[in-house]
Parts: sequence; C-alpha cells; structure tokens
Amino acid sequence: MKTKSITKLLIAILIAALLIISTLTSCGKTNSETESETEPVVLSTNYGTAVETSSSSSTSATAEATSTVSVGGVVIRSQISGAYSIKGFQGFAVRMGADAIRALSGIAGTPFVRAYDITAKSSQAAFATINAAAASVGATVLGAINVDLGQMNGGKFTSLPKTVAVPATIGVAAADGRKLAVVKVLPGGAFEILQDTDEVAVTVTFSITGGLAAYAVIAY
Repeated sequence: MKTKSITKLLIAILIAALLIISTLTSCGKTNSETESETEPVVLSTNYGTAVETSSSSSTSATAEATSTVSVGGVVIRSQISGAYSIKGFQGFAVRMGADAIRALSGIAGTPFVRAYDITAKSSQAAFATINAAAASVGATVLGAINVDLGQMNGGKFTSLPKTVAVPATIGVAAADGRKLAVVKVLPGGAFEILQDTDEVAVTVTFSITGGLAAYAVIAY
C-alpha cells in the first residue's frame, strides 16, 4: 500500500515538472521574436519628415533591363540600361545615350537608371506635395514614378550629381487631349513643375536629374 502511494506521488511530481517546463518555454519567446513573425519588412525613402515606403525591393526581381514608350503609334526606346518597373504609364525612356551621359557627367562607369511606380499609399509625403502642386495650377494627377539616375561601376550603383540633367519621356494614354506637365519632388520636399517639351499629345518629355526624385504626370 505504501509503495502504491509513493508511486502516485512520483507520477504527480513528474506531471507538475513537465507543466512548469512547458510554461517556461512559452514565456521564453521574446517580444522581438514575436514581432518578426508578424510584421513585414519594408524599405523606405525619406521625403521631408515622412517615411515613404517603396516597392523597389519587391520589383527588383521583376524589373526589366530596358523600357520602351509605346502609345498612340509612338515608339521610343530608352537609350540606357537600368532596372525599369513601370506599369502605371505606357513606358519610360531616357533620351540620351550612355556615351553622351558619360561626357556630360565625367563618370567612368556605365550610366544606369532605376525607375518604378509609386502610389499615394506607398509614398504619402511625396504625394501630399504632388497633389498640392497640381492643385495650385488646377491640374489632375495621373500617376507618378521614382527615378534614380546613376551609374554602375565595379558592380556597385551610385547616384549621379543633381547637376546632371538628361531628357526623358513618359507615355501617357490617359492624356485625353489635355496639356501635360510633370511635378518633380526631391527628398526633403522641394518641388518644381516641369513643362512638356515635346509636341506629342500622348507623351510628356522633361529633364530628369542625377540621384533620386519623384516625377508625377499632371494634366490641365
């Protein structure tokens, strides 16, 4: 009888020990481990005081090495290589060749451009500036892209100086006969409205500059 009691006591102690170990293991997970399982990681670009989430990391796998403006019978192929991911417009094309950009900027590497769509959701602060600029001239925002004009040298990308200006064209099927222009927004919030320099109704041509900037097409 005494042996049975001891056996029951040992079983009870064993069960209690297993429960304690299970509880400690569950509590041992840190808050950072829990957050890493549930919170997505995003890249950001700083415009002014706000943080702009960017799709550049997710589009890098789907970006194309070149881009062609194709709209309303107009076909313009970009003249430099890059990482292009433009879906909101009918193409984006850099209108100056690599040799000319090298001569203009004095770089030793290969001219390279990163261009991808942005939205009001992914780039809230940039779009706040874009919308305000468009409203100031009574225009409608048709969409926007980020462009980073730089060079590849030794397998590394670096932005060109902001003093380097190169013509570029965006295809705009949604122009509907309206006058087009571009709102350019720099990191920090400075902006300017660039006028269309071509005579084609379904494209807008303007200058992009070295480094990163947002470019939004507006219509009057």
